[in-house]
Amino acid sequence: MPIFFSESMKEEIIKKFHENEKKILKALESKDNSTVQELQQMTGLVKDAIEKASLWAKVKGVIKIKDDITEYLEITKEGLEYVKEGLPERNLINLVNKREGKIHELRKKVKRFSVALVWVKKNDWVDIKNGLLSITDKGKASLNKKIPEENILSVLKEGRKRLDELDKKTVEKLIKRSLIKKRTRVKKQISLTDLGREILPHLEIEKKIGQLTPATIISGEWKKKTVRPYDISLPVSKTYPGKKHYMTQVIEYIRRVWLEMGFKEMTGPILDISFWNFDALYQPQDHPARDLADTFYIKNPERGKLPEKDLVEAVKATHENGWTCNSKGWQYQWDPEFSRKNILRTHTTSLSARTLATLRDTELPAKFFSVGRCFRNETLDWKHLAEFYQTDGIVVGEGVTFKHLLGYLKRFFTKMGFPKVRFRPGYFPYTEMSTEVDIFHPVQKKWVELAGAGIFRPEVVKPLLGKDVPVLAWGPGFGRLVMINYSIKDIRELYWNDLKQLREAKVWLK
Repeated sequence: MPIFFSESMKEEIIKKFHENEKKILKALESKDNSTVQELQQMTGLVKDAIEKASLWAKVKGVIKIKDDITEYLEITKEGLEYVKEGLPERNLINLVNKREGKIHELRKKVKRFSVALVWVKKNDWVDIKNGLLSITDKGKASLNKKIPEENILSVLKEGRKRLDELDKKTVEKLIKRSLIKKRTRVKKQISLTDLGREILPHLEIEKKIGQLTPATIISGEWKKKTVRPYDISLPVSKTYPGKKHYMTQVIEYIRRVWLEMGFKEMTGPILDISFWNFDALYQPQDHPARDLADTFYIKNPERGKLPEKDLVEAVKATHENGWTCNSKGWQYQWDPEFSRKNILRTHTTSLSARTLATLRDTELPAKFFSVGRCFRNETLDWKHLAEFYQTDGIVVGEGVTFKHLLGYLKRFFTKMGFPKVRFRPGYFPYTEMSTEVDIFHPVQKKWVELAGAGIFRPEVVKPLLGKDVPVLAWGPGFGRLVMINYSIKDIRELYWNDLKQLREAKVWLK
């Protein structure tokens, strides 16, 4: 059903017209439709001006824009090489037909031999036995005729072709081989609407003032000409301001949160020895976490240097018999050579161990945090990566308690935008008491596990610090938190260099 526009409504629309919109409407008066290129010739406007003014006019309902999309194919540089030199499989089958069938000899004579071997086998042109290639009946039949791939490459050598003009199955095969590529061309067809034709007789193209300048005001020109009103409802192009990657924003924000809470930052090596990553944290040397399935061991250099002898002896005794920690230890013979093995750190808690080993009585009480990369030999999938970020923290002092630990964590996650936090009993080899930390997601309406925390056991603290002092410790990874905030379903997307994703990602503000 046609929409009725009163004369007053038409007048209001005309008042809002830009000079370029009027030129486009006048150019369309005698045509059913025109392309952007045709309008350029008729109006003298540049392409960007036509596209922008057309969009404005479309919003006002006076023109229609139809996208005519055409898919076409063009040959790649590698495809042109194949047209000139022949497909690798074609060159290989020709040689095999001459009884030159030994693989080690053919490898020297055929360019891109590996590719050729794959395709002669897929095409069932050869049989392979004991390192020899022998031609099959299908291979012999292919000698005197071109295959579809060769025909399409020959056609595209002469120029682009529409996708619907060529065999789709063969086209897909050539695209996968990167011998041809698919392109899309969008041709805009612009035409008048009924409202546009009704308005045309009332249009007058006059030069209006679009911007008041000092010269316009001083000369008095603004009194003689009409000042064009601005239509704030018109669509505008999106602008993408320069900003840091959202992971960088989150890391900097986390660092700021801890600093505001009075913590000092711990830093240390990504490549470390097993001593700091495992042994100093009272993890036995046969613990599953040390297995190659979880840890990246370094081949060269294979081993590093242990710290001072007294510290090493204290850790050794703690593992073997509990030392002076009122413990029986793990009851095995501790191997210093195994402790020297170089690894990529599996957690930033290694920095907490290093920091405790350097603290003196005069520096207590103390609060420290770290933010850094960790590495584990995980199978890559939508929720696992071999690399991730973690933020560790420790609070050292005679008067600190488990209740303080819960308070620090609740404060941190509140600052991160999740005020609802709950704590559940947990187990970790180097803390007792221990807790698992969950946050409540306000949009998804469910609890999400985010962190582990606890009080370091005496077997960790006493060898490093020299005495048993309460040490609160935590080490949440925050990849899942970032995924929740940015509605990311696959953890691999956190590190994509996808410009569209980076441009549209919101700035991290809490």
